[in-house]
Amino acid sequence: MKRKVMSLLMAAVMTASLIGCGSAGTDTPDVEPAAPAETIEEVEETTDAAEEADKPAPKEVVGIDALEDVSEPVTLSLMVTTRPSTDSKDFFLDWLPELVHEKFPNITIEVEQLPTDEYKQTVRMKYASGEGPDLFTWWPQLQAVDLVEAGYVRDISDFSLLGKFDQSIADLYAFDGKNYGVPLGTSFLTTWYNKDMFADAGVTELPQNYDEFVEVCEKLKAKGYTPIVCGDKDAFVIQYGVYQLGAGAIYPDNIDFDAQLFTGETKFTDDVWVDTVTKFANLYEKGYVMENTLGISQQQSRQSFIDGEAAMIFDGSFGYAAMMAEGAADFERGMFCIPGNDPDGEYYYNWTPANALFTSNISDELHKQACDLVMQYWFNEESPLFEKWVENTTDIICYEGVEDPREMINEYLDRYKDSTNLYNLNNAWPEGVSDALTTKFQNVITGDATPEEVCEQMQMKFEEVTE
Repeated sequence: MKRKVMSLLMAAVMTASLIGCGSAGTDTPDVEPAAPAETIEEVEETTDAAEEADKPAPKEVVGIDALEDVSEPVTLSLMVTTRPSTDSKDFFLDWLPELVHEKFPNITIEVEQLPTDEYKQTVRMKYASGEGPDLFTWWPQLQAVDLVEAGYVRDISDFSLLGKFDQSIADLYAFDGKNYGVPLGTSFLTTWYNKDMFADAGVTELPQNYDEFVEVCEKLKAKGYTPIVCGDKDAFVIQYGVYQLGAGAIYPDNIDFDAQLFTGETKFTDDVWVDTVTKFANLYEKGYVMENTLGISQQQSRQSFIDGEAAMIFDGSFGYAAMMAEGAADFERGMFCIPGNDPDGEYYYNWTPANALFTSNISDELHKQACDLVMQYWFNEESPLFEKWVENTTDIICYEGVEDPREMINEYLDRYKDSTNLYNLNNAWPEGVSDALTTKFQNVITGDATPEEVCEQMQMKFEEVTE
């Protein structure tokens, strides 16, 4: 691959709007992708026509009845991030291995799940040692570039069913014109809230700017409620709140902020980022966040919310099943995006590509053949496996003809359809920067670091990995 990490896909900067994804049954915001601040000199310019010419033509779609099992028994390894705990069968842990083996008796799928932080390290370590998983889920664009450049993942541009997926989403897993991931959908970061507590505290309207959000927290606190619970023991959870705030605090005035990080025109130490981290830190300093969150995991914080111990939690659409599970308290749930904007600023919300399914390029031919069969069976709408995927996914599927059945998801996207949406901020950063943010912010929670030091750590890490 000719591109360097710093140049990857800055021509689109993460598609500031998820154009054309109609899976939620709503119209999407009409926002054009952000253009780059300037072309990085280290990029060897390649025309779209040339890239398309290099891309293999999709293979002919094969009906599920025509799919033939592999010639001998094979065990495929699948890695996923930790699945939500529910009373129902999980798609990845249960339905996928079960239905694949039922269709192809010679194929057995063994699933390994790990928390996000450990997952990223483990997948990379396994591939570096030559033992990477046959199948795994991963994040888009700059999050995946090192795996692609190292040759660990397969080019699936000729996958016969890839054209069934929204192209604007599928392209976020493409590098140098070649597709490497099957997009599993989209998701959004959000703030789940207890409608009963809000009503009891006199909150009649959702906040439209940061000051109004603070007022909501004050009303809840005055009424005796804990406004927010966070699972900060799992550092990655810190991103859920920061990215919601950052969408409206940073990008309305400069949609090219992330592209300009690579040219030196912007830095994480700029006032807009310091202000964003400060706004988030204030929620802890003012006592809006439950005490001792560094001892609370993501799963424990979710349980705390559904048990009615706090009025809000920063999470995502991907947490739908866990957040809607029955807890100790019976109450009506709702969702909104924390506004990071000032009273006179523009409201931005988060909506981003979710994970994609990647396949190993270092597996032997038998394992690759088995992976191909799994994908052809999984993503064919005639398949019972496809049906279970649609019924059980935590993502908002971007597959032709599929609409999300969850009323709350559709209501949420419809509410914000006239606002600008933005990707998960770390999609635009090299690997390691988000970890610098979250681990250093844990020190802010304990009083051992400042928001300025968090931003300095992020900038140092960015410079380290892009030099």
